[in-house]
Amino acid sequence: MEKTPDERLTLTQIDELIALGRISEAEAALQAIYRRNPDFADVCNRLGQLYYQTGNFQSARDFFQRAVRLNPDYTEASLNLAVTLNELKQYGKAKEVIDRAQARATRKKAPIEPFIAGKLANKHKEIGDIYRELGMLLDSVEEYRKALKLSPGFPDIQVKLAATLRETGMTDEAIDILAKTIEQRPDYLDARIQLGITYFSKGFLDKASRQWGEVLKADPANLKALMYMSFLEGEKALMGSGNQDTF
Repeated sequence: MEKTPDERLTLTQIDELIALGRISEAEAALQAIYRRNPDFADVCNRLGQLYYQTGNFQSARDFFQRAVRLNPDYTEASLNLAVTLNELKQYGKAKEVIDRAQARATRKKAPIEPFIAGKLANKHKEIGDIYRELGMLLDSVEEYRKALKLSPGFPDIQVKLAATLRETGMTDEAIDILAKTIEQRPDYLDARIQLGITYFSKGFLDKASRQWGEVLKADPANLKALMYMSFLEGEKALMGSGNQDTF
């Protein structure tokens, strides 16, 4: 006989059921609350999270959408909806949800919580990655810039932006971004790797060599730096005396 859901459970108690893996009980209890209070955005968001956790992305999407309709300022529900739409490969719709959430926050002039800002930044980064894979580099640049506007200190996004700018021919801006990233995070070796590649693309072999050399000082086994330095030595040998650049 199927167990009757306990309608007296609070949301905190339901969260405890989920943590214990008692998903079917948690779902029944949440649905019981939802039937009594279908206009509670938090209950809709909780149901969406539960269905997302179990891989039922269509149901998760439906409940997150209802939560956002009930409370358009519910940033967490908007973020959850965007994540779910990405899972459903509805990337354009996910971007629209994020853009709307940011626009509302901007109009209200309410600061976004750092945790939420970081999650939104990562979603912009993921969309930027998709655009880059499709060869839509300018759209990719725009998404990376939005991500950094939300979370300026993310070095991985700074490096992605710089690499994409380089691929569009905007090497000077790429160099500026990478140099600032290295200044802020000298331990983030990928920034030096990419700065070396950018210098190499402009023909500044000595500058490229210095960046990759700094990487090898910190990490002598870095495969990228070893490969690039080996290639660079071959290039210099072909050129005879090497390249003394000024920049």
